[in-house]
Amino acid sequence: MPTDNDAQAKALVAALAPLIAEAIIPQLTAKVEDQVRGIAAKNSELLDKLHNVTKDKEIADKIAASDALAAKTAALLETAKKPDGLTDFRKVGNPVRISRADARDVALYRRAKDLAQSQKVPLEIVGED
Repeated sequence: MPTDNDAQAKALVAALAPLIAEAIIPQLTAKVEDQVRGIAAKNSELLDKLHNVTKDKEIADKIAASDALAAKTAALLETAKKPDGLTDFRKVGNPVRISRADARDVALYRRAKDLAQSQKVPLEIVGED
């Protein structure tokens, strides 16, 4: 059976509940806002790290591509070198070209002529441009 004390306790709780909530809510709000700020700061930090990792990966990929291109270029230059010391940058089927000054050197002219004949392409003497 409810007593007079129970009724007074219920009345006291009913009267104090809004006051207690009014006193606690600002403290809880401040704590929640601090936690949200901390989460936002950590989120920003993690996103920055992710962006930097992505950027570093892009840079590493570009460096790797550049190194691969340099290696390929070096290999192509090496294959273009002939045993006689000449370097041949022509495409297959293009004529052998020699400058007028080089054509005056009999040994160079003969080597160029022999090269043109062996590849069955014409020999062209070009001017000094």
